[in-house]
Amino acid sequence: MDFSKKGVEKKQKALVSKLPRNKKKLTVSLFKAMLVLFLAIIVLGIGAGFGALKGILDDTPEVNAKDLIPKGYQTTLYDQDGKELKVLASFDANREYVYYDDIPENLVNAFIAIEDQRFWEHNGIDVQGIMRAFAHGLQSGDFDQGASTLTQQLIKNQIFNVGLDEKTMFDKIERKVQEQYLAVEIEKVLPKKSIAEYYLNTIYLGQGRYGVETASQYYFNKQLKDLTISECAVLAAIPQNPSKFDPVVFPEENAKRRLMVLDKMSELNMISQSDYDTAIADDVYAEIKKVSSIKKSSPTKINSYYIDEVINQLEDDFMAMGYSKSEADSMIYSGGLQVHTCQDTEIQDICDTVLNDEDNYPTDSYQLSYALTLVDDNGEQYNYSQNMMVTWFQEEKGQSSFDLIFSSEDDARAAADEYKAHLIAETGYKEQLESYKVTVEPQISFTLMDQETGQVKAIVGGRGEKTEDRSFNRATEATRQPGSTFKVVAAFLPALDGCGMSLATVYKDEPYTYTNGGEVRNWYSGYRGPSTIRQAIQNSMNILAVKTITDVTPELAYEYLLKLGFTTLVKSRTNSSGGIESDINQSLALGGLTDGITNLEITAAYATIANEGNYIKPVFYTEVYDHDGNLLIDNRKPEESAVISPQNAWLLTSAMHDVVTIGTGTAANLSCGLYTAGKTGTTSSNYDAWFCGYTPYYTASIWIGFDVNTNFAAGNYHKNMWRKIMDEITEVKGLDTSKTFEMPDGIVRATVCKDTGLLPVEGCDTVTDYFAKGTVPKKKCGGNKKIVICNESHKPATNTCKETTTYYYTVDDDGKIEILDADFEYDQNILKEKCPLHPEEEETEDTTEEEKKEYKISSSSEGGGSISPTTTVKKGKSTTFYITPDKGYTISDVIVDGSSVGAVTSYKFSKVKGNHTIKAVFKKKDKPTTEEPTTEPPTPEPTTEPTTEPPTPEPTTEPTTNPTAEPETSSDGE
Repeated sequence: MDFSKKGVEKKQKALVSKLPRNKKKLTVSLFKAMLVLFLAIIVLGIGAGFGALKGILDDTPEVNAKDLIPKGYQTTLYDQDGKELKVLASFDANREYVYYDDIPENLVNAFIAIEDQRFWEHNGIDVQGIMRAFAHGLQSGDFDQGASTLTQQLIKNQIFNVGLDEKTMFDKIERKVQEQYLAVEIEKVLPKKSIAEYYLNTIYLGQGRYGVETASQYYFNKQLKDLTISECAVLAAIPQNPSKFDPVVFPEENAKRRLMVLDKMSELNMISQSDYDTAIADDVYAEIKKVSSIKKSSPTKINSYYIDEVINQLEDDFMAMGYSKSEADSMIYSGGLQVHTCQDTEIQDICDTVLNDEDNYPTDSYQLSYALTLVDDNGEQYNYSQNMMVTWFQEEKGQSSFDLIFSSEDDARAAADEYKAHLIAETGYKEQLESYKVTVEPQISFTLMDQETGQVKAIVGGRGEKTEDRSFNRATEATRQPGSTFKVVAAFLPALDGCGMSLATVYKDEPYTYTNGGEVRNWYSGYRGPSTIRQAIQNSMNILAVKTITDVTPELAYEYLLKLGFTTLVKSRTNSSGGIESDINQSLALGGLTDGITNLEITAAYATIANEGNYIKPVFYTEVYDHDGNLLIDNRKPEESAVISPQNAWLLTSAMHDVVTIGTGTAANLSCGLYTAGKTGTTSSNYDAWFCGYTPYYTASIWIGFDVNTNFAAGNYHKNMWRKIMDEITEVKGLDTSKTFEMPDGIVRATVCKDTGLLPVEGCDTVTDYFAKGTVPKKKCGGNKKIVICNESHKPATNTCKETTTYYYTVDDDGKIEILDADFEYDQNILKEKCPLHPEEEETEDTTEEEKKEYKISSSSEGGGSISPTTTVKKGKSTTFYITPDKGYTISDVIVDGSSVGAVTSYKFSKVKGNHTIKAVFKKKDKPTTEEPTTEPPTPEPTTEPTTEPPTPEPTTEPTTNPTAEPETSSDGE
């Protein structure tokens, strides 16, 4: 060291120098400032942190215990006997709730062991678990290891949409903070067992399964209570990553985590060493694979037509209760409903079997539905329809009769391929999309109801394989022309109930025209003269039905049809051409409708008659309960509305019983002998064929035809199927075949004149029938008093009138004249008048005695039936005799002047020049066979007329602008 004077002085100067001291002070000041700044930053950071935390907590949603209860449960549908029919579930509602006491302890322990082993001790957050996860993250750099408790996971699933709404890291942090806060709060109010119960019912366990009960049934085909420890560990292994640990898709990955679950359970003394060893040795994945293979090999169960309609009805009912459509669908597919349907599975199986048996149909045809989309090199699309395909074949290929009905599926495919190849070759475009479908034809629909309850027991919306849910249901959605099934409900029902007519009311079967001048034609040849309403129903007589509705008025008939539940009728509307369409016209009697009706609704209408005249809207389910067992919809006692009296319902049943025993529907008469009533119906061009009928137990309707109107001779196929179904139901259900429809009070029997429907006098041919009390006629027949009227002047005919009609007339006690069935106006002096257009030719001295002669035509009958009475006819005049069999009889022969003319229903003597005799011979009908009817009305000529039942006219494609005009048709049908 330098201790020289100079050195010492230098040191002294240094000690007293200000520069080092200033530097030191500056250093100290800077340190202090940095310290203060750091502390300030910490304080500000803590403050900001607390502020941010407060903001996050302030934004925490308000949650109570109810918000954590699982939402979205599968809905279960049961048949009438409580057997499960179908489970309905949206993707997030495929769960079946199970209460904590019913959850195996081993399953609870398995989830706690792997997901939250301190579940029973913590207060909602597992601090120890958080520290463990943080330490693991520091060590490995992987901070993904979870530390969420079961409570937090439950909150995440139920409140925060499983975290799917998070878009940023801050969103995730915010959710995590709120989740922890809520976990602590929830555990203050909810017991641990409730938290575990909610968690195990909400957790997603892969394969679209929510909750442990549904997962247990899916993976192991077991109820939860039957699971082994090994199987419990499989389920507990899934939640951390349901895709990665799916035991069906990735059994190896699930096995690794399952082992972790078992190790944890053993480590925590949840299972014994023996239980552990047994679980480890269990080849659980082989069983899972087996169960999965069975599920995959089983085709996905498509909804039946019945289930589809239950869903439709549920949707309608919920919307009627104020739900929107989306809310209604949510209730159906995720509301956890218990729906008790009316389906009788035994009856449904019978219907499905009979209606899908190919042996019950004629040769199959196949209807093609086709559409094609081609695309050019620029990506522009070109669409081609099946109508364009038809036009091409008809016009370009010269196949004028080409349509989309083929005799085989191969022919349909070949036609589609030919058309497609033509388009590709002509345009050079490429195929982008082809829609190709063939439907077996003819098609079918069937509805069966219990008429006393309104419950629909079975429904079939078509034949052939059903390939999709809520597909087109021909029983509830197809509107078809009802043909002659409408004669009963549109003409004769309102006539009896609304106009005081009876089954013995007489109308004359004769040439008749609609008010617009169109001719009403019978399905049989000729005319049958005076006939009763009973005969009109039995033999499906067109002219009598139209005459009846004309007197009833179409307006009144329309009102009755609305009361019977028909919703597709058209009161009045303007069509695309500006014309007015309406069903309120005379053709209503023959089922000639603008749009048509559904099978379901006409079944309900006939069920009304079978139910003593009381209408019940069809019911598909009796009770609907929510997830908590509260009754939402109660259909056990549906409302009834009286449409007609029990007396008139019984009378119509009596007449329709004749239909199946001696009328047009004998093929439907049950072989088992159970009392049956019903009505046949066929539309013009044979597009639709129906049979609507009932027994004392059930009402059912069957329709057969092509989806697109196609001429089709249905014969007795549909009636045979109806009979087979009802016979088998009677046998399977053990129904009492002696049961019938009990005659109500207020029914009386009376005898009336067969030709006039009035009280008979001496000389009248009579008929005895049932009447509703008060409808027995009070007027007496005029003793078959006749008056010959000129068809041109509508006055009493002279000997020069060429076209005449004979009418009966009566004279009451006051001398008032009534011409029965007159279709013209007349006054009370008519008997004193003569035709003014054709003066009577006075007899001259040159008139020979021969020309003055009147000849007698003597009539007689043998057996059960009647014939027009003996009469006298002037020389050169003509007259017609009508032959009508009684109930249970048929015409065996008609003998004119000793020679047979066959089993005709009428015979005309033209230009009479002498006396004649005519005799009608009747015989009892043979009991009809179960295959083909033997007592159908005579088949008319030409052969284009139906052979078993006639067609009813349908509206033209462009209805007339006259709202009461009748459809133009070449032939009226049965």
